Amino acid sequence: MQYRNIDFVCTGNKGRSPLAEAFARRYANRRRLSKEIELSSSGTLVDFLKNPDMETLGSLLERFSYKALQQGIITKDEVGEIKQRRNLDKILDKIFGEIRERESEQRRIVLGEKGIFAYLDPNRQSRQTIVRANAELILTMDEENYGRVVSIYSNANITPRIELLGKIDDPILSTLEEYREIVNQVEEATERVMDTIL
Repeated sequence: MQYRNIDFVCTGNKGRSPLAEAFARRYANRRRLSKEIELSSSGTLVDFLKNPDMETLGSLLERFSYKALQQGIITKDEVGEIKQRRNLDKILDKIFGEIRERESEQRRIVLGEKGIFAYLDPNRQSRQTIVRANAELILTMDEENYGRVVSIYSNANITPRIELLGKIDDPILSTLEEYREIVNQVEEATERVMDTIL
């Protein structure tokens, strides 16, 4: 076994990385390796999202504003407010309210289809990606988070292997079919990497 400590990383540690951790747990369990490997997940912007600065928050909201407008979650006026960095907290609450409602139903349907609920901890809290002394392999969901993890470890005394698990889209504001496709991508990428390292 090449690595005994693996951390899966996305942005908010709510969607992709906990899924990858769950699929990896299922993989390890099926191969009777659960006691030999430590699996975890974290997010590079967990702490930031708890107390964001308005400029960075505005940039993040801009990335999702077109999709939110297309889906009728926000108005054209609110897209303008995002560009002007006005009322960002109110718009963020509106978008996240929709995300929470939609995500719950999508997870129930798609993760039920995958039979993965037993490997997800329903009480887990999002965890910020930090330098960890026991880190051996860190797998990121996309290039942006790869860059953030490299930066987090740039001045550390340890140098874990940092790899891109895939170019997996953030499921934020996804439709049911988009969410199903993202879950499939996470599952396939996770099992592929587990095959190579275990």
